[in-house]
Amino acid sequence: MPTASSASKPVIIVGGGLSGLAAAVELASRNIPVLVLEQKPRLGGRAYSFVDATTGDVIDNGQHVLIAGYEHTLRFLERLGTKHLLAIQENPTLHFHHPARGFCEFTLPALPSPLHLLSGIVTTDLFSFSDKLRMMRAGFHLHMTHDLRAMTICQWLDSIGQTEETKRSFWEPLAISIMNEHIGKASAKVFVESLRHAFLRGRKNSALVLPRVGLNELYVDAAASFLAECGGKVQCNADVVELSIEENSVTDVKLRDGSTVPCATVILAVPHYRLLEILPPSIRQSIVPSLDLIGNTPIISIHLWFERDFMPHDVVGLIDRRVQWVFNKRTMNRDIRTGGHISCVISGAEKFVESTNEELVQIAIEDLQGVFEAVPSTPTHSVVIREKRATFSCTPEAEKLRPQHQTGIRNLFLAGDWTATGFPATIEGAIISGERCAALAGARTSIFPANQR
Repeated sequence: MPTASSASKPVIIVGGGLSGLAAAVELASRNIPVLVLEQKPRLGGRAYSFVDATTGDVIDNGQHVLIAGYEHTLRFLERLGTKHLLAIQENPTLHFHHPARGFCEFTLPALPSPLHLLSGIVTTDLFSFSDKLRMMRAGFHLHMTHDLRAMTICQWLDSIGQTEETKRSFWEPLAISIMNEHIGKASAKVFVESLRHAFLRGRKNSALVLPRVGLNELYVDAAASFLAECGGKVQCNADVVELSIEENSVTDVKLRDGSTVPCATVILAVPHYRLLEILPPSIRQSIVPSLDLIGNTPIISIHLWFERDFMPHDVVGLIDRRVQWVFNKRTMNRDIRTGGHISCVISGAEKFVESTNEELVQIAIEDLQGVFEAVPSTPTHSVVIREKRATFSCTPEAEKLRPQHQTGIRNLFLAGDWTATGFPATIEGAIISGERCAALAGARTSIFPANQR
């Protein structure tokens, strides 16, 4: 049980990304004192937006797409009062462009699971008849229990008879969007669990959820306002460099400026590579052994502006091209201004992350010209955003190393999409981790039980 003196100290959350904000919002809503310490001058972590000085458009540092099955994220946004800023598909549909077949749809009809998935496979023109049979076989395998812990997605697909064509036309674009990793490297276990969550828990779970505003307005600003209203505190430019530990408990956190902040509990909601800089060497190995073996995967976003809008869809997956997904920011944001604003995304972008901005813009233009008619060779404006460490690399090896939220230190918990959430590096995983840590921290104050979600 906490003492009276510890109960008066705040729960310190190190890191103001989405996992840290989710933990802070959950705790503050229960009237538990919280203090968020963020190293950067802004909140949001890897999910933030800014205004482009040339066009005045709000740009996200990366395109974050949700599905309707992300219950924790949608509930979080409902609590913040911003869920209405999302556009949820009425009929779950993915649009692709195939080099030979042209534009194709993969739509899930209004049928009970798994009939909706099987019907979507049968009716799409994305596959040949023989490949449709193979895809149906894959759908059946989603129901089956296999030990996939040591397998990559590609190895799993080979084991269930998928062809090179189904891999490149469906599995690779889907995997790269979910996992930010190519099928030859990504964990089959995490991918299959993600597919079960999206496709086998009801048709509506599969619907795309597209934000109509930037990430700051949707998540960050609303969370900061919520915390302020609940008495929670946020301090940016607060670089935590060390934890003080006595008798198996954290007593305070030390900042780079030399100051210390006493705490009741600490939630470390930082990227995995940052965690190694904060944890004292004496406890690092016992809490996160071999964490340095988890790699990172980059994402590149290429924003292009044109004199006219040539893209009829909100989102299109490009098959067998360098750019994997293209987003029409004008239609997504319900923006009626003239001209086009296109966001091209390259995930798992190790091959391209060192390319120049000019080279990346040219790659995007060439891929767009192979898909849409009358794409100009030169945009009126362009912005290239590289997130070199956008996500952890969710390989079978990394999956074994992801730590639990509870540590061997009584009042120290770990949050972040890289922890053992069961999800890949998604917003849903980040928010789940934050809420779980909030439940564990709250249990130390006897406010609510540790198993509460």
